[in-house]
Parts: sequence; C-alpha cells; structure tokens
Amino acid sequence: MWLFIWDDEIDAEVGRLSSDLKAAQNFRNDTIRYMQFCLGLGDDDCPAPENPIIAFFKVIGDAALESYTLEQRELLFKELEFFMETSEVEQRRRLSEELPTLDEYITCRMGTSAVGVTSAFNEFAQGMAPLPSHVINDADMRTLWDETNIIIWAVNDLLSLKKEVQQQTVDSLVPLLYHRFGNLQLAVSLIVEAVEKAVQNFDSTAETLMRRYSADEKIARKLKAHIEANQYNCTGNLFWSLRTGRYGVCQKSIVGGVVIPLE
Repeated sequence: MWLFIWDDEIDAEVGRLSSDLKAAQNFRNDTIRYMQFCLGLGDDDCPAPENPIIAFFKVIGDAALESYTLEQRELLFKELEFFMETSEVEQRRRLSEELPTLDEYITCRMGTSAVGVTSAFNEFAQGMAPLPSHVINDADMRTLWDETNIIIWAVNDLLSLKKEVQQQTVDSLVPLLYHRFGNLQLAVSLIVEAVEKAVQNFDSTAETLMRRYSADEKIARKLKAHIEANQYNCTGNLFWSLRTGRYGVCQKSIVGGVVIPLE
C-alpha cells in the first residue's frame, strides 16, 4: 500500500510530480536514502524528511529491523531500489515521444510491478524465520521470483486494458504488442501464452527446489510456505483485478473466459 501511495506522486494519472522530472528525481533520491537508513544499511544519520510519504517508511523499516536479518534487509532494499530506478525509466520514457521496444518495456516492468518487493516480504507476512542464505540465493529461487513477477504484471496489463484505453495509455503490453503486430486478438493471445508459460516454469522450478532441499525437513517446510506465498500473491492479484472497480472488469469468476468491453 505504501508503494502505491508513493507511486501516485509520480504516476501519469494523478501525480503532482508526473510532469516534473527533476522534482520526481529528488523525491526518489530522498526516498532511497531514507529507506537505506531506516533498514539499518546506511552509515550516516538521516533526519526524518518533511515529506510525510517518505517519512512513513520508518514504520516499515522498524518492522524489518525487528524481524529481518541483515541479509534479508539488504535483499528488500535491493528490490525497493530497483522499483525506484525503473520508475525513473518509465517516467523519462513517458515524457518523451518515443515508444519503448518490447524488450525495454519488459525489463522496466519487472521493476515497476513491485512484485520483487512483495516476494521479499513473504517471510515477514507469514511471521516465519528466514530461509538460509544459500536457499534464498539459489538461482532457481530467483527464477521463481521472476516467474511470479511475470504472472502478476502480465495479468495486470491484460485486465487493466479498458482503463488504459480510456486514459489513452500506450506504455503497456497490449498496446505495444498491437503496435507491433497490428492485431488485437493476437496481442491478447500472446500475453495469455506468456502467463501460461510462466505458470509452467514456476511449477517446474518449485518442484526442483523442493527436491533439492527435501533432505532437511525444517528448510523444506519453510520453502514450501515461501512457494505457496508466491502462489497466493498471483491468485490474489487475479482475484483483486477481476473484482476492483479500477479496471472495470468486475467479474466473480473466470470460468468461460473474461469479457472486457472497451467502449
């Protein structure tokens, strides 16, 4: 929720800094510096900023200091910093007249989705002791997080299409695919295929990780909970996206497909 509020300061729809890149960059830099301090990762003292949105991060930082190891806080900060950095890329692109390539968009979207941040909060949300560093730093764990990320932001881009059409937003996956191929149905089909592939990769990677660490019952139990937390993040995002008035889909089920009138 804090990230949503923070991003609203810069967002094209409502942000007071949406058209002021210099002020937005100062906002980012001040936030990054204060986050680092609040997470116990900065050497210098950092007074509470006047901006109440930035200042509120101390609540999050205090919770992390109480519950997270140094390594977990470093990982959380890395994901938060990535989100801030990609928000700059997104804003610079929006203020220019150039469309991103698909690769440029996807690279940026992996950060602006903030899914890496939510994955880093899984253990805190569950109230569980951290996974050992060699597990959390396993290359397959990064793959698991990346597939979770793709599933969530691709579903978000697809189901927010009506809202984006109304706001004439083109920096999103469906418009970019349509711009490239000139076929809306193909654009939608390609996104659905990407989600299906990400789900398959998530499941196979999760099975690989569980086999790799099955010998240690304590680690296996924590790993299973971590995997399930990422799954809940995916299904929770889908549930919210279908029900929220923000996207105008407002369906209770996806049985039989999803219809999104664009008029």
